[in-house]
Amino acid sequence: MGLPVVGTHESGFTAELGRRHADLFDAFYQHPFVAGLRDGTVARERVLHYVGQDHQYLSAYVRCYGLGLALSPDRTWMRYFHDSVAFVLDEEAHPHHVLCEYAGTSYADAQVDRLAPSAQGYVDHMMAAGRDTLGVLLAALLPCPWTYTWAARRFVEEEAPGPDHPFAGWWRFYADPECVAVTTKLRGLLDGLAADAGTAERERMRRAFRDSCHHEVRFWQMAWTLEDWSAGSR
Repeated sequence: MGLPVVGTHESGFTAELGRRHADLFDAFYQHPFVAGLRDGTVARERVLHYVGQDHQYLSAYVRCYGLGLALSPDRTWMRYFHDSVAFVLDEEAHPHHVLCEYAGTSYADAQVDRLAPSAQGYVDHMMAAGRDTLGVLLAALLPCPWTYTWAARRFVEEEAPGPDHPFAGWWRFYADPECVAVTTKLRGLLDGLAADAGTAERERMRRAFRDSCHHEVRFWQMAWTLEDWSAGSR
């Protein structure tokens, strides 16, 4: 069965979301690109397409933290977004370097100057959430770290990739307790906001989370198909 998205003892708004959309987490895990990361067979050109797009996506993710700063009601929230920006800028390049080493190229050479259509759609969705409430923004941001840390923990627990696995460093980065703690912290903050939100806002939060889960799966599909802006690309 694999690692459940949400433990049986967990309660709260994000636990509800995790249970409701466990099928999307599984679609993330079973996608051919992610399967290729598990067995070490994903093609070089797909890896590089992913790295270039994810670099641009994470830059947009940092800008969404900036929107969170603008929505912050106090300095505690400001500190959260400040520290979150630092984590993405200082730490999350590591898994990209793992993939670039596999592909035999530098990180700088893997970067691109434009998002593919599906990646751009994901960014537009997050930016729109940042023009709503703090709760809607966090709901849109949560699936990114949650799907990655959940998938990594599942794979590492089930398969324990050794040092000879070409993507072991990628998997172990997202399975690391420090990275898992990013998800745990974000879930706790979103649970608190949901508890104080009205019915209409909670529904927008649910929709933002669900749509981001779909976008996560489509991001892998974008990398798998080498999607770009050429006619007929998908």
